[in-house]
This record gives sequence, structure tokens and C-alpha cells, in this order.
Amino acid sequence: MQFGWRPMVQSAPVQTEFTPTRNRPRRCPAPLGLAMGALLSCLLLSACNGTGNLIRIGDGPLGAVSLERLGTRGTTARYSGPLSIFHASHPADISPAQTARLLSGLHISGVEQVKPTDGQGGYPLFSHEEVEFLAPLISKALTEAEPNQRVKFSVKDDGVVTDGTLYLYRNVFRVTLAHYRAKPGQTDARLSSYGLAFRPEQAAVKADAPQSWMIIEPEQPRIAISINALNQLPPAAASQPVQPIAVGEAPSAHPATTPDQSRLQQELQTTKDLVVKQAEELQRVKEELEQVRKQLAEKDSAPAKAKPKASSKKQPGNP
Repeated sequence: MQFGWRPMVQSAPVQTEFTPTRNRPRRCPAPLGLAMGALLSCLLLSACNGTGNLIRIGDGPLGAVSLERLGTRGTTARYSGPLSIFHASHPADISPAQTARLLSGLHISGVEQVKPTDGQGGYPLFSHEEVEFLAPLISKALTEAEPNQRVKFSVKDDGVVTDGTLYLYRNVFRVTLAHYRAKPGQTDARLSSYGLAFRPEQAAVKADAPQSWMIIEPEQPRIAISINALNQLPPAAASQPVQPIAVGEAPSAHPATTPDQSRLQQELQTTKDLVVKQAEELQRVKEELEQVRKQLAEKDSAPAKAKPKASSKKQPGNP
């Protein structure tokens, strides 16, 4: 009895220890493989996209403003060489009024329109309503942005989208245009024919030499605007945010008066004064003609004077 009982006591621990050891390798690789797969997927997705996630600042019926994080990119088919890490002068304390002045002065050229341009070869990029919508959101985005982030903006109207990016480096705003009134989700085939300008021209940086890390999308139109020159412009000289011709909406009810508008108003007032003067002169001539007509009528209606009778002459030889 004692000999048969001991093996049962000894065999039980051996079987108990052996069973978990044999089953443990079957349970552990599954979660580890899932974790490694998820990590690999994230790395591949980040490498393919080249950008980080978008942080939404605000949106509405007119569009949206977001922050886009940019990192170091390696050599790819799209980019000709490795790009240094993006490092803008963010965060930046830019007021909504300064941002509105920047957006109001942006003009686009190369757009076919039926109506004439603003006289300087371009159209306002944003309408007055779009400037009012974008300015406070972009100002907030610049305040919250980090050095490796840029601001993405978009506006939509009638099923088409205008979008682009901007950031501040030192004392220069750098703006790029990705789509202009294009259908959502489609590449803008006309992008290469567009050009960006600023009104008035003295605020634009003409001799601009961007660094390699600044040229992220080389095919996109771009422009650089000096924030110092922008702040020195008098309010009357800054471009007035008007409705783009392509949109066809009504202009602002109380627009600010620009120098060109003041000149046109003066010419219009001079023309009005001339018309009033000519009308007064015409009325005076009409009154004189009416007096002459009355005088002629009175002269015609006066009775004719009786003619004197001829004196009778005696015939010679009569008594």
C-alpha cells in the first residue's frame, strides 16, 4: 500500500508543471503579433502620408481651418531629395485684423472670367464673407501652432473648394494655393496656370529665396508677404475685401472707401454738377423762348390801323 501510493504523489506535480509549460507558447504570440502588426501599419502609414494628423481648429458652412504637423521626409518619387524638418516661427501672436488684411490682399491671376479684373491683372482670392470667417480661425491657429506645424485653410461654395496652407517664418507670411474652386477630392488640373499676387504690391516680398525645407509642394503657386510692410500700410491703402467675380454674391453693404473709389466719387459728383448746370441753362433758354413766343402772339393779335383815305384832286376845267 505504501509503495503504490508514493508514485501517485510524485507523478501529479510532474504533470501539473508540464502542462502549462507546453501550452504557454501557444497563447503568447497572438497578442504580440497583433501589436507588432499594428505598429508596423502605423509606421508604414506615416511613411506613405509624409505628414502627421490634422488638428481641427474650427469649421463651419463656409469651410474649415486646421493645423498640419510636418516631419522629416526621406527621398521619394514626389520629392526629389530629403527635406529637412519643418520649423516655422510658431507660435505667433497675429491678430484677426492682421490676418484679415493678409487675406484681403491676396489676388489670383490666370483665371478666365467674363467680367473685367480689378485693373491690375487679378481677382480677389477670398470674398468679404470668407475673410470674416477665416481671419479669427487662422489667427487662433497661429497662436496654437508649434514650429513643425502649418495652417491649412479651405473654403467651399457651390460645390467647389478653394484651399491652401500658410505659415509664418521670421517676419514673412508664406502662402500656397492647393486648389481654386475645384471639385472636392479631385486634383486641380489648372493649378499650374494660376499665380498669386498681393495688393498693394509693396507688401509682397519680390526677392524671395525660400529654403529647401519650405518647398513642400513645388507645383503649387506661392507668395511671400512681409508682415512688417503689411502692418505699415494705412487702412485706406490696404486692399478692400470684395466679392470675387466668380462667386457673384452681393458686396458688403458698407464698404470702406479706397483711393480709387474716392476719385470715382469725385468724378461722379463733378458730372452731376455739370448736368445740373446744363439743366438750369436749358430752363433759362426755354423761358426766354416762351417770352418771345408770347410777344409774337400778342403782336399778331393786335387790330390793324385804318389806312388814311387818299385826297381827291379836282379835274382841270371843272367848275
